Amino acid sequence: MYFEGVLELFIIRGAVLERAYLNLDRFMSSTSNRPRFAALLLALAPAWVACVAPPLAEDYLAVGFRSPEQAFQSYQTAFAGNQIDLEYRCLGRDFRNAQGIDGMTYRLAREQILKENPFIKWVAAGDIIESKALSTERHRLTIQVKNWFTDTRFYVYLQREDFFEAWVDERSAFFDFASFEEHVFTDEDDPHLLYAIAQAPPEVDPATITELNFGREWRIAGFESVPQGSSASSTP
Repeated sequence: MYFEGVLELFIIRGAVLERAYLNLDRFMSSTSNRPRFAALLLALAPAWVACVAPPLAEDYLAVGFRSPEQAFQSYQTAFAGNQIDLEYRCLGRDFRNAQGIDGMTYRLAREQILKENPFIKWVAAGDIIESKALSTERHRLTIQVKNWFTDTRFYVYLQREDFFEAWVDERSAFFDFASFEEHVFTDEDDPHLLYAIAQAPPEVDPATITELNFGREWRIAGFESVPQGSSASSTP
C-alpha cells in the first residue's frame, strides 16, 4: 500500500523512528507518490488544526465584546475550550434568528451549523489578517488558517449591538437592545457632559438598582468561506 510509509510516520515509537524515515524517503523518491502524499496531508489537515492548545486563564480573562477583534477572539477561546455557552454568547441576534436558535437549542443546532460550515472547526487556529469596517454597525474580519500544504481563509461578519442593562445586586433586573444614541446624550451647554436615560419596568424598584450599563458590543453575524484564489465576497 502506498500509505504504508506515511502511516508509519504517524505511529513512530522509539526504535522504529529510523525505519519510518527510511520508508518515507523511499516512498517520496517516487514522483508518482508525491501527489498522493499531498492528498493525504490535505485530508489530515483538519485533525492537525483541531490539535489546538486549550485556553489559558488569561484567555478567559480577556473575553469581551468591545471590538470586532475581541469578539472573534472570545469565540476562539470558547471554541478551543469547548465552552458551548460562551460560544452562544458570541453570536449576534441576526445569526441566532437566521438559524432559529436560542440558548436552549444551540447545543443541538451546533452540529448542523458545523456540518454546513466545516471551516468553522478550524476557527481556534485562525489568525486575523484583515479587519474592515463595512459600516458603523457591521464589520468583516478575514481569517487565515495555515497548515503544511493548505492555506484556508474565511470571513467572519460581525454586527454592533447597542444595549442597556440594570442590575440589582447579583441579579440582572432588566435588559434591552436599544440605540445608543437614543439613550445617551451630551449636554447642550457642555458637550463633554454625558447623561443617560433608561425606563425601568413596573416590577423593578429603581431605588434597588445597584448598577446600570449602557454599551455597544460586537457579536458574530455570520461566516463565509473564501474560495482559493478569490478575494470577493457577498455581505450577508
